[in-house]
Amino acid sequence: MRKLFGLFWLLFFLYFIFGHPAIIYYGSEYPNRYLEHENPTTSLVLLGISLVLWMGIWLVLLRIVYRYTLQRKWNINKINRTGKRLEARIVQASGSTVFQGNDALKNIVLSLRNLEQESIQHQMEVRDSQPEKRRFMEGKIIHLRVDPTFTQQPYVIVEGSKGKVNVIFFMLWLLLVGGVSYYYVFSYQLESRGYGWRFLSITHPLVSSALFLILFSGIFYLVFKFLIFKKLNIGVSSLALKFKGKRAVAQLLQLKQTGTYINEQPEVEFTVVYVDQSGMEQQAKIKKIVSLIELGALHMQKEGIVFYDPQDKTNVMFEADLTNE
Repeated sequence: MRKLFGLFWLLFFLYFIFGHPAIIYYGSEYPNRYLEHENPTTSLVLLGISLVLWMGIWLVLLRIVYRYTLQRKWNINKINRTGKRLEARIVQASGSTVFQGNDALKNIVLSLRNLEQESIQHQMEVRDSQPEKRRFMEGKIIHLRVDPTFTQQPYVIVEGSKGKVNVIFFMLWLLLVGGVSYYYVFSYQLESRGYGWRFLSITHPLVSSALFLILFSGIFYLVFKFLIFKKLNIGVSSLALKFKGKRAVAQLLQLKQTGTYINEQPEVEFTVVYVDQSGMEQQAKIKKIVSLIELGALHMQKEGIVFYDPQDKTNVMFEADLTNE
């Protein structure tokens, strides 16, 4: 069901990037019967803009593909060699197993001590190339490798993991480059009628599709990075705090709503004070999305368990939020 949902939104996104601009253009402006009256300089400027936009898109997408294929594989190999080794016990394993080829995908929950020797739980998906050995059953002991700098994805791996490069992503990138390049040739042959690039306009798919792709991708990036991931405490910062943080009991001094809502649930800012490992009192603020049902009970709460970064003691999160990540 999740794959079907993702496929639906992918097709929906592609339609508004490529299909909708083409329908509008070819249904209203094509063919342009007065090309001889179009300004050739304007057309060349639009051609240059479209080429710059598409080349920028290709480079950004190539960087993303490289990051999640080749670079990820190299990072996994490096974390295996230089990452911190942590022993973990499997306290929960999914009852059902999904197979991809000969590999079994399984969700497990681990109990371990982090880099600061604090007890934590961590949930992760493992890819088992030898499921017959039953290495990822409840009660089993495994070892993790952790990048202590949290700059190398995927940051936390099962010791001995091997990265794989999915060539499908490179093929899709080449398909996009080839498709757009062919469309330049196709459009010129279909629409130029001996007048060069005068048929180009701001609404032509060669220009508008690139603009829409950049616009919508930028909106999605900003929404997910600064609203959804940040407000819901999802991402590398919370993962790093879980594995590098120290535990402390914090007193709740104040809480107030910030006025921000995610899915009709309010964001609340907590002012907390705790004593760090050196015995010094520290004050920090924590923002999180809470359920409307829990909001009333929070005003009665006097203390909570938090994790803080020993290097940046204003970087604090509630332990429950880290556990549920």
